[in-house]
Amino acid sequence: MYEIREYNEKDKDQVIKLWVDVCVEEHGFYEWKKDLLSFHEADYEKILVAVFENKVIGTMAYKKINNEIAELKRVYIYPNYRGQGISKKLYNAILDIIKENKYKKILVETWEQFESGRKFYEKNNFILQNVQGKVHNY
Repeated sequence: MYEIREYNEKDKDQVIKLWVDVCVEEHGFYEWKKDLLSFHEADYEKILVAVFENKVIGTMAYKKINNEIAELKRVYIYPNYRGQGISKKLYNAILDIIKENKYKKILVETWEQFESGRKFYEKNNFILQNVQGKVHNY
């Protein structure tokens, strides 16, 4: 069974590997590799990880846009762990944190290549605003 918990510094190498594997290797965003490798925890308000047998298998984070809007970031799960409810558990946990901090909207930017991500957002009532971004009011 996997656990959902807050990111800690010991997770850094595994988190970077996950992000590079999903974004660069799986989806071909080679231009993102430099930014992903220079990851700084301080860029996010909160980062959650899904861990199975001491391996980070998924992440979800959020960043403050302003006092009313939080942006969901780094929603990545290794392909062989998708479809098991991990994203939903990460989302519920981070949504609770976002609500506790009194945000009124959640912004998500996604790309056409991230089909599984788009499906996840739509299943969770995000509303398509334009080709690349979505906003969710709760």
